[in-house]
Formats: sequence, C-alpha cells, structure tokens
Amino acid sequence: MIGISIYNGMNSTLEENLKYMELASSYGIKKVFTSFHIPESNNNVYEEFNEILDKSKELGMELIIDISKGYMDKIDIEKYSIHALRLDFGFTIEEVANLSNTLLFKVQLNASTVSEEYLNQLIELKANLKNMEVCHNYYPRRDTGISYELMLERNRVFKSHGMNVMAFIPSQVGKRGPIYEGLPTIESHRDIDPIISTQHLLKGYVDEVLIGDPFASKEELERLSKIKSDIITLPIRLFGKLSSSEEEILKGIHTNRMDPGEFVIRSQEARIKKKSVIDPRNTIEREKYCVTIDNKGYLRYEGELQILKKDMKRDERINVVGDCKNAGLLIDLIKPGDSFEFTIIE
Repeated sequence: MIGISIYNGMNSTLEENLKYMELASSYGIKKVFTSFHIPESNNNVYEEFNEILDKSKELGMELIIDISKGYMDKIDIEKYSIHALRLDFGFTIEEVANLSNTLLFKVQLNASTVSEEYLNQLIELKANLKNMEVCHNYYPRRDTGISYELMLERNRVFKSHGMNVMAFIPSQVGKRGPIYEGLPTIESHRDIDPIISTQHLLKGYVDEVLIGDPFASKEELERLSKIKSDIITLPIRLFGKLSSSEEEILKGIHTNRMDPGEFVIRSQEARIKKKSVIDPRNTIEREKYCVTIDNKGYLRYEGELQILKKDMKRDERINVVGDCKNAGLLIDLIKPGDSFEFTIIE
C-alpha cells in the first residue's frame, strides 16, 4: 500500500537515493515514484536513471516514472523495464489511447485533472483501461493541494471503471526543495502525521499511497509499513500513567459497536477485557476526540471505552485516559462495525 519517491538531479546524490531505496525495501515497500521533468533538476536525472533501474530490479521494487511529452520524445522509454509511465502534460487524448494499447507497462493518468468525460472519450477511442491506472498530483506550494471532497468525487469515478488509484502524502521530516513545504495531494495533510494522512487516503478509495517527499525518516517508514488495510490505527497521547486495568482495556483491537451513540464511538470489546476494578482517575472535562474509560462508579458499564466526537461535561464516573485529536480526520470516518487500535505517542 505504501511507496516512496526519489528525485535524480536534485539536491541528493545517487548514493543517497540508492540507500533510501534499500531502507524502504527493508520495510517491505515495493513502489518507487520518480520524475523526469522537475524544472529544478539537472542533467543527472538521465545519467543516474540506469543505476536506479538496476537497484529497483535488484530489490524487486516497481518504478513509476512521471514524464511530459517533451521529455518522452528525448528518451527511448521502451528499452526500460518499469511498472508504469505517468503521463503529465503534452499528450493528446489520441496518444494516450494509443499508448495504453502499445506499451508493455501500465499507463498512468493524472487523477487530479482527469474528468469522467475524458475517460468516456478514451473508451470511445478504444483505450485499454485494463492497462491504465490513475495517480493524483502532489502540490509543493502551500494552500494549493486539492480538497478531500474533490478527491473522493474523482476517485468514485475511477473505481467505477475498475482503475487502481494512487495519491501522495508529505513527510514531516525529509521535505523536498526548493519550497520545502511538503508534497501532499490533499492540502489538509500538509502538516499532519503521515500515519494519519495515509489512512485518510486509504479511506477515500485510494489503493496505494506514495510518500511524495524524498527521505522520509526511518521512524516514518517503519510506522507506515505497519498500517493494516482493515484496522484504523489511532495515535493517542496518554494522560498520566494508566492503571493496569486501563492498559489492558486500551491495547489490542477494538470494534465500533453496530449501535454506537450519536456522539461517541463505543468499543464492543472493552468491558469484556476488564480484569480488575477501575478506580476513579483524571475525571476531567471531556474534550472532542479524547478517549475515556468508565470507572467503578458507572456500575455495570465499568470498563466501557469511548472516543468522543463532541465536547462533554466532566463526569466523576468516567476516566479521561488520552487524547486522539490529531487523528480527528480518521475518527470522523469510523463507521459502525469498523475496527480500530491505538498506538501511543509522546
């Protein structure tokens, strides 16, 4: 589900790019995005390309090349072994349709700009949609990324045609120049934890997530590699030291009840996990996206775990154990029957 990006001819050396590929591969990451037409790149983008191809083959990684018509005319692209060619500006619709039927690898369209009308025209031109994917843009300049709602609208169309969808998240550590503001598809993802932005995309009909920035940290790669497609992982900041019973309830997999409250997510497993008495602790006002566990004062509800979707008053029967507000984008998408788990952050 996760891929990285490298950029030849920029500020990084070939050796740094190759080591980054090796690091990503060690975490099971198998997709690599690169571009042939970044305005700030130098001629090394071509000189180093064969080395990148050799390394991707050695590591069993699939290469996606972003290219414009002008640059494609300069390269004998057929001689390279790649996964997909992402067609940026300069290609006529007739050329796109023809390439989908003649290239030995997949053709990718720019998902951020392709309309349903354009897809219908491709179908009329006998394009091979089975050999086509879509990949959204990334946006280096702050405030220019697209909205989540627009992405959903586009992705629903792509999925109706059975197309694989990719999109980008930014690293919060290794940002790419010359702007150094991150490379997200969705503007609201620019400054948030990659584990949250990645899952937010996966909930929005995205099949594969690419880290747009080069040199994501080892910690980012490790955390992203552990994401599960069927379980939402929520980073939580704990309030003080939990009791052993609270710790036992918090850990593991939770399932939102099929009949959750209007303003809360309710774990159907939590009360079953309770092994000992839960004394009152940190019974403060409950803010939106905090995590609570009912103490012994709530009688048969002792052990009840909730995630709040609105602010609520203090209740001496309810312990406030942690805060998941950074994951609000994900919490808002949790539906009845969805599974979730917590990962503790400092």
